[in-house]
Amino acid sequence: MGERLDETIMRAEIAESISVTARLVADRRRFEEIGEALAARRPAVVVVAGRGTSDHAAIYARYLLEHSLGVPVALAAASLLTQYGIESGSPQSALLAFSQSGAGPDMIALVESARRRGALTVALTNDATSDLATTAELAAHLDAGTERAVAATKSFLAELVSVALISAAAARAVGRDESWSREIASLSDRMAGAHAAANSWVADAKDRPIVSALRAANRAFVVGRGFEYPNALELALKLRETTRVFADGYSAADLLHGPIASASADVPAILLSTDVSTRASIETARERLRSAGSPILQIGTASLVAGDEDALILPDGPSGPLCTPVTAIAGLTAVESIATQRGMNPDAPEGLAKITKTL
Repeated sequence: MGERLDETIMRAEIAESISVTARLVADRRRFEEIGEALAARRPAVVVVAGRGTSDHAAIYARYLLEHSLGVPVALAAASLLTQYGIESGSPQSALLAFSQSGAGPDMIALVESARRRGALTVALTNDATSDLATTAELAAHLDAGTERAVAATKSFLAELVSVALISAAAARAVGRDESWSREIASLSDRMAGAHAAANSWVADAKDRPIVSALRAANRAFVVGRGFEYPNALELALKLRETTRVFADGYSAADLLHGPIASASADVPAILLSTDVSTRASIETARERLRSAGSPILQIGTASLVAGDEDALILPDGPSGPLCTPVTAIAGLTAVESIATQRGMNPDAPEGLAKITKTL
């Protein structure tokens, strides 16, 4: 394996996400207005849509908006519209479309169709002048600044934070539990603590068995549950993009429904252990992976990390919805380190472009 590269753009942009988060929280009112508009519509169903990294942010929105509004939230089947011409949507629905560039033709088509049929449409994009932003009824500008690395990091974290701000306002407006949102004001500080912990772990990790296993691996698992499931998907994608490790992201529950059969000493696993509500499920997955011989890296708070496997310990903080951006910044930092230790440039993975347009 090659030596760790000097400063990468990806590493710098992960660090920038802390100031991006502080900026978004300081400017929270524009996101709260979107949450209030969503609540005022009283939708019977909310649909979320995205591709790649933005799809994983949309899945976070799926969990958090269902928690906040108490109505079903579903992932859009974009191909039904773009490949088969089947439209859906109604005045009793809302659509949130995620695209960092705002240039994805499938997301634009979904918004056009939903708005035509009377749904409330919201675009979350890092380009306030993009076609997606101007097509939707409401637009949430991520304000993450230009992102140069192909592997999206600070824009993904900005999507997560924006979702949290929108969802908190929606929950407050409909009278549902939003106690979790009281920690939003300190979110950038929590992310800074997680980033520092990850950097400290990376500095000492070169000779750790789990890092050696990840450097040498061809396959890997990333496992979370609940509000950490979007991170399992995203970190697995980042491993595939930047390290060429064929990583799969799973819910801890879904892992046991078949994929666990692939676990072995040659297939390391990253477990996300930050949420007290899912502790038992993550622990069950850990025991099964350990029994199969998989080397394990746990990323989580000291009170929730179990066993004698290597661990990236995050500062203690509230469990639940706001775990997601905190764990994400630590996990992305670890992935960037693995990529550079494998001698790869995570800023420009072979065969990938910054903007991918699909229909």
